Amino acid sequence: MSFVLLLLAAIAGGVLGWALGTSLGGQRRNDEAETARALLDRERVEADRAIARARRQLEELETRDREHSELFHSLPELVRQMFAAKTRRGVSPLAVKTAVHVFGPTQVALFLARPGHKALALVEGIGLPEAAAPGSFEIAFGEGRVGYVADARLAMDDGDFKMATSLVRRHLEATTHRELASDLVAPIEGEEGLIGVLSVGGLTRRQGHGKRLLKMVADLAGLAFTYVTKLRLTEHAADIDSLTGTLNKRRLQQRLGDEIHHAEREGQPLSLLLIDIDHFKSYNDNNGHLEGDDVLRRIGQILRGSVREDDAVARYGGEEFVILYPAATKAQAVKLAEALRKAVETAEFAHGAKQPLGRVTISGGVATFPEDSRGSVELIRAADQALYEAKAEGRNRIVAATVNYLT
Repeated sequence: MSFVLLLLAAIAGGVLGWALGTSLGGQRRNDEAETARALLDRERVEADRAIARARRQLEELETRDREHSELFHSLPELVRQMFAAKTRRGVSPLAVKTAVHVFGPTQVALFLARPGHKALALVEGIGLPEAAAPGSFEIAFGEGRVGYVADARLAMDDGDFKMATSLVRRHLEATTHRELASDLVAPIEGEEGLIGVLSVGGLTRRQGHGKRLLKMVADLAGLAFTYVTKLRLTEHAADIDSLTGTLNKRRLQQRLGDEIHHAEREGQPLSLLLIDIDHFKSYNDNNGHLEGDDVLRRIGQILRGSVREDDAVARYGGEEFVILYPAATKAQAVKLAEALRKAVETAEFAHGAKQPLGRVTISGGVATFPEDSRGSVELIRAADQALYEAKAEGRNRIVAATVNYLT
C-alpha cells in the first residue's frame, strides 16, 4: 500500500513539475515576445524620425540648390548694373539690392565714409526706421558695430561681436545704434582705403555663410565705386576749374539740370547753397591778386573736403561758389552750410587778420527745390536773394530763402 502511495506521489510530482515548467516557459516566451515587440516599436519610431530628418535635409538641400541657382543666375546681371552706373549714387542702391537678393534681410544700410570727419554717412537702405534716414544719419568711426568695422576693416557677424573682449563688448553696447539691425557688417574698400560699410540685419537665408557672402558683395561694391570714380575723373577732367579744383560753371549748369530732373522724378528735395567770400575785393586790393588766388584755392579745398559724397561743389564766378545738396531738405542744407561756414571761419589764411571781420569768412544763401523754385535759374536766384540778405545782416552767416523770394 505504501508503495502504491509513493508511486502515485511520484507521478503527481512529475506531472506538477511538468505543468509548472510548462507554465514558466510560456511566461518567459511571452516576456521575450513583449520585449521584441517593444524593440520593434522603438526601432520603427527611430526609423520614422530618421526618415523625417532625411526628408527635411533633402528639402533644405533642394531649397538651397534653388537659392544658389537663382543667385548665380541673377548675380552677374546685378554686378553688370553696378558697373554700368555713372555715379556713386547709382552704385549704392544696386549694392543694397544685391544684399537683399543674397540674404532676404529685413534691413540693409549702406554708409559711405567721410574721412575728413571720421564719420560714415548713411546713403541708402531698406527697412530703416525714420530715425535712420539717408542723407541725415551719420555714425562716427569706432561707434557701434558699424563704426567698429570701419576702424577694424574686417567683416564681422553676430558671433564675432559676441566673442569680442569684454572691453570691446562694453564699448559696443554703450555706443550701439538701436535703430540698426547689424547682424552682418562688412567694410567696403578701394584702392585709396575705406569707401564705406555695408550692414545687414534680420537674415532669412544663407546664415551659415553670411560673413563670407557679405564680404563678396562689399568687395564687388568697392570695385564698382572705384571704377565709377576713375571714370568720372577721366570724363570730367574738362569740367574742373583749374584754380579751385571744383566744377566749373558749365558743368554746374548741367549737373543742376540733372539733379532737378532726378529730384522731380523721385519726389525728393534738392537744396542749393550759393556762397560768396566776404570782403574779397578788399583782400585783393590789400594783398594782391596772387594772394587772392591762394584764398580761392584754399577755400575750394575746404569746400571739397567738407561736403558729402554725392554733393557737388562748383565755382560759380569770381569769389562765388555753389554747392548742390541732393535729397537734402532746407533744414539739412542749412546745417551742412553752417558747418562749411565754421570750417572757413576757423581756417588760417595769410593776412586774414587784416580783413574787416578779422578773419577770412564766407556768407551763403540756401534755396530748395521745389519749395522755393521749380527751375534751375529761379532756384539760383532765390539762393542769391538769401545771400544778399546774409550780407546785409553783417556777413559771415547763412540765410535760408523763403517762399517770398519766388519770382
